[in-house]
Amino acid sequence: MTTLTKYKTFYQIFRDISRVVHSKQDINEVLDQVVSKLVKGVDGKGAALCIMDKSSKHFTVRASYSISEKYLALKPLSGTELLLWPESDDQIHIIRDLLKSSRVKYPQEAWDEGIRMIIDVPILIKGHVFGFIRVYCGKKREVSEDEIDFFWAVAEQSACAINHDEEIKTHILKYTRLATKIEKMSSLGRMAAGIAHEINNPLTGILLYSSNLLKKASEGPFKEGLEIIMEETQRCKKIIQGLLDFSREQKPQKVMANINQVIDKSLALMENELFIRRITVVKDFDTDIKSFLLDDNQMEQVLINLLFNAAHAIGEKGTITIRSRMQHDKHRVVVEVEDNGCGILKDNLKKIFEPFYTTKSHGTGTGLGLAVSYGIVRKHQGSVKISSEPGIGTVITLALPICEEDGNG
Repeated sequence: MTTLTKYKTFYQIFRDISRVVHSKQDINEVLDQVVSKLVKGVDGKGAALCIMDKSSKHFTVRASYSISEKYLALKPLSGTELLLWPESDDQIHIIRDLLKSSRVKYPQEAWDEGIRMIIDVPILIKGHVFGFIRVYCGKKREVSEDEIDFFWAVAEQSACAINHDEEIKTHILKYTRLATKIEKMSSLGRMAAGIAHEINNPLTGILLYSSNLLKKASEGPFKEGLEIIMEETQRCKKIIQGLLDFSREQKPQKVMANINQVIDKSLALMENELFIRRITVVKDFDTDIKSFLLDDNQMEQVLINLLFNAAHAIGEKGTITIRSRMQHDKHRVVVEVEDNGCGILKDNLKKIFEPFYTTKSHGTGTGLGLAVSYGIVRKHQGSVKISSEPGIGTVITLALPICEEDGNG
């Protein structure tokens, strides 16, 4: 085969492989075609394409061509050297002496198979060896630079196909989890609303009769018992109200408002609580922030909840820093509420926006405040992020898009 003919062959096969890789076929079919076309292009005896299994950390065969099932059943592709490949080098290995190479796990069986030379081509994804293509040759020969370039080009196309498939699987998994969570939250919301309405009426009756009895009761155990009944009933009503807030699909009633003024109003409402706990508030506002469309009442509810949680995390004698800033490039406003309180354990960070999850002591929290707050921010097309270190403190970041015209709310 002349050099020109070889170039044309490589070019045509590479075009075919590239077309297959970027098709919408099943990944296994794509890899099968890549391997078969590669073997034909270099006049090889056969080939196998292997990918690292994430759980076992072993290379497993995903596609093969013209290699007997008997030989593949020996699992000859997971020798010690191959397992170390990701940490050692990322070069093509040409094995001319099968009987002495540690990369060949069953050399005699390979020889009996008619294999006289092996070429290992690594598949790199983000700089790491994610897999490799092992090309089997029926005779020893020199490997030209053109063939080396061809091997690299095919490996890159294989990496593209594998990476694309992995990304699709990841997106599907995330979507499935999100869909399950949304359905779960929706069901919980409907159930919560029903329970809340059923319980609210008898609770109102208990409060009414307890209040009347309390007015007539003289000092003593009877009056103390009534006071406990009223306190616990009020706590139940608070939980019920939280359930109703959580279950309602209430759209934000947006008006032109300045987030700095909303923060100031929230701080004013929390002033007494923060004073009693001897908590210092540090304000760092971006004065360039202009008014934009938001539901100021709902955002006030969110900020009060975040401030109350920060105060609870501190206990006494601490600092809450609240910041606002414009992000002109992203056309949004960011608000941060930072405290130097007890912090949150890493395992608990994913749970804090779930309904009924709370770190507060019995009787002081319902576990619905952050779930409701998260829902409000999301209805503003915003996002909530949290970072925390136990013993150091917590930062909750709200990002709100700047809307000057009311969209879908």
